[in-house]
Amino acid sequence: MNITCSFTFIFTVTLSLLSATSAVIYDSSGNKLLTGIPYYILPLLRGTGGGLTVTRATKDSCPLDVTQEPFEVNNGVPFTFTPIILDEQIIRGAYPISIEANVINPCSGSNIWKVTSTALKKNDEDAFLTSKEDKSKKKKDDDDDEDKNKDVANVETITTGGEFNKPESCFQIVEDNLMPGLQSHQIQNCPFKCGSSSSGYTCYNIGVVTDADGNGYLARTDAVFPVVFTSSYGAFSASAKVSTFSQLSAKVSAISHSGK
Repeated sequence: MNITCSFTFIFTVTLSLLSATSAVIYDSSGNKLLTGIPYYILPLLRGTGGGLTVTRATKDSCPLDVTQEPFEVNNGVPFTFTPIILDEQIIRGAYPISIEANVINPCSGSNIWKVTSTALKKNDEDAFLTSKEDKSKKKKDDDDDEDKNKDVANVETITTGGEFNKPESCFQIVEDNLMPGLQSHQIQNCPFKCGSSSSGYTCYNIGVVTDADGNGYLARTDAVFPVVFTSSYGAFSASAKVSTFSQLSAKVSAISHSGK
């Protein structure tokens, strides 16, 4: 068996074992999380805002930002999950997936999530420093540019416009035990599971950071953001999407940040 065949065999067997042994992810009703079915992504803790949605920073800006509804009575918009490699109907924990907004997108490009460097107006500076390497990079950038605008910070936010099976669009769901007795999950970005080893074998928590105007953006963050998944089936069919983006835009006040 040559090296290429050996690697392919090991890789295939590893994926098969992972598929067979990885814990199944469940929605808030106790049902298995299914591929292609739209779900609302809601925070576990009450009083911490509503569900995830997509918004435009300005009237014509693209791609869309993945943000959090400010009020918990709002579920946001539904999202779908798709395994990256294995053709499975069930979403399993710690397995690479793509996440896609189930809406009509006014921007050219896909609805798939991706990590994008975004300049946000600073709130609490420490909230924008998402990892040790980000902190180190920020210090270097500040040292290299004395005239840098001190009112903004570059943040690794989540937007639409991603590509399937690309490092910046590679996510996983893991179980979170923040509150014993309450099942919740943490979403993570894991670039190495879709072919990139530039940042080592690191997964980054995905949570909400707030800019100076109080707008909550989904982004890489050290903080834990426990979520639950609530099926929107019944409000939306498995293939249906929100028919008009104006329904979303009507809820969006001018969320402003500098550059994209």
